[in-house]
Amino acid sequence: MPYQEKSGKWRGTKMIEGQRRTKLFKNKNEAKKWEAMFSSENLKKMQIDMVSLINWANGYLDHAKVTVVEKTYRDEKVPAFKRLLKKLNSEMTVDKLTPHDCLKFLSKQNQDRSGNAANKDRKNLSAGWNWGVKFMNLPKDNPFMAVDPFPTEEKPRYVPPEEDFWKVFEVASYEQKILLLAFLHTSARRGELFRLHWNDIDFARNLIRLGTRKRIGGSLEYNTVSITEELKQALSEKKKSSSSVYVFCDEYGQPFKYRRHLMKRLCLKANVTAFGFHSIRHLSASILASEGTDIPNIQSQLRHKHLHTTSRYLHKLGATDNVMEKVFGDRKQTRCSI
Repeated sequence: MPYQEKSGKWRGTKMIEGQRRTKLFKNKNEAKKWEAMFSSENLKKMQIDMVSLINWANGYLDHAKVTVVEKTYRDEKVPAFKRLLKKLNSEMTVDKLTPHDCLKFLSKQNQDRSGNAANKDRKNLSAGWNWGVKFMNLPKDNPFMAVDPFPTEEKPRYVPPEEDFWKVFEVASYEQKILLLAFLHTSARRGELFRLHWNDIDFARNLIRLGTRKRIGGSLEYNTVSITEELKQALSEKKKSSSSVYVFCDEYGQPFKYRRHLMKRLCLKANVTAFGFHSIRHLSASILASEGTDIPNIQSQLRHKHLHTTSRYLHKLGATDNVMEKVFGDRKQTRCSI
């Protein structure tokens, strides 16, 4: 509260970020108004007014770089913000960004690219805004969430026939064969195999430890799965000539990161429709389902957190039982003939 000095003037006093600030005024009302300027709400508004879109984008992307998997950061987060800043004035302050601006931007993505692409941008920009609310005092109302998701047409993932996998296997080199077999017999994600160490393999107990970052926060989480005798023998032979701590690595002993073009080249050489490493994971799941493996065991092999994820995964592959045939095939009636 303001107090009057011996001179007759009124002194306003306010603690701001641990520092005491004072100022003299002719009367008490002016001093009170000055103090009110530094209320928590006004300070918050002043902070928001100073945050530009580029400041917010850089702050969130710095955070995302160390908390999400590299592929998500590189292929989703960064491009989404680049597209937004290209369409809007990057120096505009965040309080000026309206739901209408977001709708206009996302509608353009829907028109030029696809509904799925627009929804991905909406998801990533919304996540960035929510982070900004916590750490940069952005307004609590998220303008991106005000935009309804766009209709999408989901394209089924291409899963190669098993015979096409083996055609590719036949034209692969010795080292490539072991990598392909590891994908098929572990249902592993690419990153899980590329970061695999030899000490992650327990040859005595036929176990392999796979680490994934596909979790909230991007932290590394490990799961152990069994390995087949065929894969165990192949890895045992490979280990004899290996000088690296990594199982799958380049000539310098450094782990592979992407190998983007390997499968494309092998598929071309084998004269089959191109498929990637992740399609082998889907193929592995479909083989398990076709052999009658129950969903909980498939979930354990795929290392999904939730059974619902595995069920949805198998439905997308068309790898579920034909329950209609099971029921009606056993109830053959003679009421009609076709």
